[in-house]
Amino acid sequence: MIKTKPSVEIQALSEQGNLEISNIYNEKWLSNKIMEAGVQKPGLALTGFIKYFNKGQIQLFGRTEVGYLMQLEEEKREKCLKNYLGLKVPGIMVSENQEISDTIVSMATKYRTPILVSRLRTPLLISRIAAFIYKGFAKKIKINGVLMNIMGLGILITGASGIGKSETALELINDGHQLISDDLVEFYLNSNDEPMGRSMDKIKKWLEVRGLGIINVVDLFGIGAYREEQKLDLVINLEKWNPKKKYDRLGEDNIYFKILGKEIPMFKLPVASGRNVSTLIAAAVKYYLSRKSGSISFIDRIYGKK
Repeated sequence: MIKTKPSVEIQALSEQGNLEISNIYNEKWLSNKIMEAGVQKPGLALTGFIKYFNKGQIQLFGRTEVGYLMQLEEEKREKCLKNYLGLKVPGIMVSENQEISDTIVSMATKYRTPILVSRLRTPLLISRIAAFIYKGFAKKIKINGVLMNIMGLGILITGASGIGKSETALELINDGHQLISDDLVEFYLNSNDEPMGRSMDKIKKWLEVRGLGIINVVDLFGIGAYREEQKLDLVINLEKWNPKKKYDRLGEDNIYFKILGKEIPMFKLPVASGRNVSTLIAAAVKYYLSRKSGSISFIDRIYGKK
């Protein structure tokens, strides 16, 4: 098996609405790839000191960097940019809608370096770029199931094929809850080391319901029925009712679902004719919330625990 190093194209950054890109130079090289996570402010690298410079990261020009270049004489500015851009950086982000000189643009063109100008202030721009790039470099895993936002929590519904996960999701959406992904969910760890789930691009907003086919939940229920991604809080596994199996009847079992090295609480719900699964899931979420808030369980009441 051949392992490829993760990367993020500059093109992907240019398409992020929350970066408030106002101008792009050298669009033909938006396919350049960021090879290292994080954001690099060149600082002393512009003066020629490159010992701690990471050329694989996206470069951020704030007021300090732009101001330094603009105060140089033309000949010195060209020499500075030649040495810096000759390191082959993937791209440059300029903050606060700053104007950049023709020299900077022409030198960037010579070295096939795209420049993106953002309206955002430097600290906020760095934070948003770093958060986006982190997703591209984070360890990922794909899991079969349906991920939903129910009462503000990320709920992953799992179970065997044909058990009714998507139909249950449709009922929950009709009740006002949100779909993140149907059938296949991609998870990664965010900067807080929490598992985040999202949909694959090809199946975003789509839900497969037997008898109806593949439906677009936004078209049917409005934009409020869909959410781009969600932190995973609880897993609910649906399984076919087995009369010979003993099920937890007192709520004392603690079961966990392991994902990306994290243990997520899990409930197992048996599915049988006459059971309203969507109502059971909503009740399970409320029960989970009550336990988190410190409510006393039935078992604790019997044994007088506080």
